[in-house]
Amino acid sequence: MILHLTHGQAQELETLLGVSLRELSHEIAATENASYRSMLLTRRTRLEKVRDTLAGLLAAEVKVPDELVRELAHPGD
Repeated sequence: MILHLTHGQAQELETLLGVSLRELSHEIAATENASYRSMLLTRRTRLEKVRDTLAGLLAAEVKVPDELVRELAHPGD
């Protein structure tokens, strides 16, 4: 699967994943039902992998100055 995101969208998604993971950790700690806890732990692991992949891509992304982006989009303006 391929997902195309702007840098801003990727940053928002990374933030959202962080918030969700913190909330999920609290829910795991408060859960006494073993099967439900197991499902939550599996979900947390999947979300951590997504967050880590996204963080790696954001860290590796080449930053292009806004002025250059504008010039490439509208040369000679």
